[in-house]
Amino acid sequence: MKNYLLLLLLLNSTLIFSQPTQKHSYEKRLVQFSVAPGLGSNGLHPGRYINYFSLNLTSGYSAANALIEVGGFSNLNTDYTRGLQFAALVNITGGNAFARMSVKEVKKYEKEFEANLQGAQFSGLANITLTNVFGLQASGGVNLCGNALFGLQMAGMANVVKNYSFGVQVAGIYNSSVNAMDGVQIASLLNFTGGKLQGGQFGMINSAQLIEGKNSLNKTSATGLQVGLVNRAAKMNGFQIGLINFGGQMQGTQLGLINFYRGGKSADTRDGTSIGLLNIGQSYNIQLYADELFKTNYVISTGTGKNFRKLDANKWVYIQNLLIFGYNPDFLERDHTQWALGYGLHRMVFNRSATPGMNEFMFVSTGVELLHYNKGKEINENLNLLSRFKVSFGSRLHQKVSNLYLFGGVAYNILMANKDIQVAQTFLAEESTSKDTIIKRWAGLHFGVMFH
Repeated sequence: MKNYLLLLLLLNSTLIFSQPTQKHSYEKRLVQFSVAPGLGSNGLHPGRYINYFSLNLTSGYSAANALIEVGGFSNLNTDYTRGLQFAALVNITGGNAFARMSVKEVKKYEKEFEANLQGAQFSGLANITLTNVFGLQASGGVNLCGNALFGLQMAGMANVVKNYSFGVQVAGIYNSSVNAMDGVQIASLLNFTGGKLQGGQFGMINSAQLIEGKNSLNKTSATGLQVGLVNRAAKMNGFQIGLINFGGQMQGTQLGLINFYRGGKSADTRDGTSIGLLNIGQSYNIQLYADELFKTNYVISTGTGKNFRKLDANKWVYIQNLLIFGYNPDFLERDHTQWALGYGLHRMVFNRSATPGMNEFMFVSTGVELLHYNKGKEINENLNLLSRFKVSFGSRLHQKVSNLYLFGGVAYNILMANKDIQVAQTFLAEESTSKDTIIKRWAGLHFGVMFH
């Protein structure tokens, strides 16, 4: 029995790849049944027939399927597939399409030939369509489309579209739409397009060449979105949300732990906004200042400049992300040392001037800061949240001193902490308690220097 099955599979494969393909005057059959290619109701040359209902015990072979085809192992249609197609292993549309042709004939014919799926393919291992998919490919393994997808691909492992997609790809591991993606890609590991993304990518790693959005040179309502652990784009005018974002020429919005980007190049357009702990690309400054709570505050600020290329802009605007460390040592009792670590988001506006030496001479900054307040050597387990709402004003010392600024300002502080936390007396302080929590509010002052 095993030898018989092996011989049958060998005969099946031989017939599939040796049947002559006719391009004209196909015969049509309402019902077709076969044990293997060449062993069925369509005789020795099943590639000459278009079937409406086809049942193949092992593998099927025909010019086309018009309604329903079921194969025990596989189905192969040389010209097109319409309707529903089911196979335990593989469905192929466009396979063996150029058999028995010379190289010259193939080059002439392949330019105008399309082997399309118009319907749905279901298989355990793979669905393969030579040209376009209009409908659905669903497989436990891989779906392949040789040109364009207009519909949906669902695969246990991977979906691949050689040209562009208008629709949805869902895969257990990997999605690829090589030249463009207008729709949604969802994968556990990787989503890729080597061209324009208008839609969304959701996976551990997402990659696109261009993400469109409202900040594009030709403004568009189509907005691209990447959500994953690592997102990458060569040019990003939409949105990236992830742990690490690579925006390239970035005129969109990045939300992440670490963001990498460059400024855009299109004239009279705005750069984007990066919000994260560390933003590497365009704008940074270092601040050292004192306030009523901490004798020393150290700040590393990174972010983006918004309107450097806007011809009618009368000011420079920066969005800055601040990493803040506040320290108030108690040299006599180390356990009483107070310190805080946190994050801030500020909007800084510098003056724009044509007068030599006066450009970016003064600035005003507004923003909010959130810090975890600690006392002693260790990080306190309870969340002691210090919120600051700040306004700062600064200026360079002299026209020729380009990077050093003096600044000062006011803040309104709210501390929600454990009752065991005691802070120094502050100006106009208000205090209230609730169970084990103390809420303290006060106005504060700060002053220091900034290197920009």
